[in-house]
Amino acid sequence: MRMDDLPPGFDDPVDALLGFHRRIERQLATLGRITYHLEMHGLDAEGSAMAAGVLDFFTSSLALHHLDEEALFPLLEMRIASVEERERLRLLRARLESEHREMDRMWRSLKRPLEGIAEGINRGVPADLLQYFRAMQATHISIEEGVLHVAAAKTLTPSDRAALGRGMVARRTRRRRFA
Repeated sequence: MRMDDLPPGFDDPVDALLGFHRRIERQLATLGRITYHLEMHGLDAEGSAMAAGVLDFFTSSLALHHLDEEALFPLLEMRIASVEERERLRLLRARLESEHREMDRMWRSLKRPLEGIAEGINRGVPADLLQYFRAMQATHISIEEGVLHVAAAKTLTPSDRAALGRGMVARRTRRRRFA
């Protein structure tokens, strides 16, 4: 199931965010296989399809996921009573948002070669950038799951979860309506 195909009213948006991380990991694995596939089989329909799928995911679905995560911060800040914990959350937010920007910048560098592969033109994917992008995504996920999502699981009220879920659905509805 695609994250942007989730029906309105899904029960736990925090679980949905965590589930989306598994999708990111699967796409990162596919991204890692593209270069190997091209070396072994040349540019073929399967390699082009892999590139097209990765392109679609990292160009559209991931941006929505980042917006979902950014919507989580104000809810957590409202619920965290300790001044020290709120400050740690603000520092974490600054770090994660900075990483989002860095990953977006890296993605723009990877996007053009992948577009070529998806269209049947092997432009070559920079291996060092590909490896760095995959490693940064994996580290980012582990930080989010180890801190951000744990805090959300402990802190958010049912009404917070409902509000977060409604926002997630609204972002996807707007995207489909205006796409």
